[in-house]
Amino acid sequence: MKDPRHLAWIRTLPSVISGTHGCVAAHINFADRRYGKPERGKSKKADDRFVLPITPWEHTDGPDAQHRTGKEKAWWAARGIDATTLANDLWRVSGDTEAAMAILRETWRQRSRLRRPMQGGAC
Repeated sequence: MKDPRHLAWIRTLPSVISGTHGCVAAHINFADRRYGKPERGKSKKADDRFVLPITPWEHTDGPDAQHRTGKEKAWWAARGIDATTLANDLWRVSGDTEAAMAILRETWRQRSRLRRPMQGGAC
């Protein structure tokens, strides 16, 4: 499904990874049965429902960018992001920046909890 308004709106949001503005709408290309999302074929563009805002550096330009790894699902997981769920959540509030920011703040909060070092000398 093509939705140029959704893509334009996604580009106004800060990056789901760094919180930086100046984002592209990065399509999620891996399959996810939870959302009926098929694997993207070589000649088929991914559905505009499954996009997330990330910077060009995070998307294609940086040495560890989304499109440089070849293992996109693992790339998102390594960043503590359930990409298809987050994209679906943003799709549900498309155009409502206040609701999107609440979703992103919760994502960042959860990610920061995952990245904190363990307390108390854990083994």
